[in-house]
Amino acid sequence: MQDKIQDLIYSSVLEILNNAHLKIPKLQEIHKNKIHFIPTKYRVLGGLLQSMNIQFGNFIEVLMKNLIAIESRYEILGVYSGKKNNHLSLSRINDKLIDSYITECQEGRHANLENAFNNLCVQIFKNSKETSDFIYLTHDIDLLFRDKEEGKLYYLEIKYNDDHDTGKFVDINRKFIKTYAYLISEFALNKHDDLVSILFFFNNKRMKGNIYVPEDQHIYRGQRFFKKFLSTSYTDLEAYLSYFCDDPRNLKIFDKLFQTLTSSYINP
Repeated sequence: MQDKIQDLIYSSVLEILNNAHLKIPKLQEIHKNKIHFIPTKYRVLGGLLQSMNIQFGNFIEVLMKNLIAIESRYEILGVYSGKKNNHLSLSRINDKLIDSYITECQEGRHANLENAFNNLCVQIFKNSKETSDFIYLTHDIDLLFRDKEEGKLYYLEIKYNDDHDTGKFVDINRKFIKTYAYLISEFALNKHDDLVSILFFFNNKRMKGNIYVPEDQHIYRGQRFFKKFLSTSYTDLEAYLSYFCDDPRNLKIFDKLFQTLTSSYINP
């Protein structure tokens, strides 16, 4: 199992870094005429590494997709998963409904969050069947998969850590609920809970309570998600991830990238 985990992490890294070398010419062009004491080649390398660091969240998304994909019970909906420009629709009434719900939560108007959120989802489902007034837009979806045994669809909004500031925290929850509404409009479902939305944090850490989405029903953190959905051990995966950065195979990827930069670099 450990070898399987290592191979899966390695393939996920390759997915993220597959086209990293294509960024080198553009970074060279940006830096070649800048006045600086750091050699241009190393500034280009710094820009490349910074770009990869920003992509760590994308790496977690790819890793989770690959973990789901090896489970025979699930089917990844590749047309939507990991895509940034899905063409979807949202009814205007649901758009307003969700914004009102967010405001009500901020004002502390829902004593029972589980009931309030469930009622919201029921109303979103009902509205999507009864209206023809839609907003059409493009939208990203982290992960969408089907449980082939139960027939349910699962939508995951994937984050590494629950450490977002207040403004971003509101945006994450608003996007999470609206994505559920987009997908309800997209698929011919019989009930509102034929689509299960999950806000997933890879890390187990819980920074603060969520006033918009009920923790027990729709928020999964690290180990809890793995126990419910995956045969892969969260503990084993976390342990290997902690030292994978210095794994010989990973070092080889970055050494090759540096060699590509060095060989393609033209001194201005």
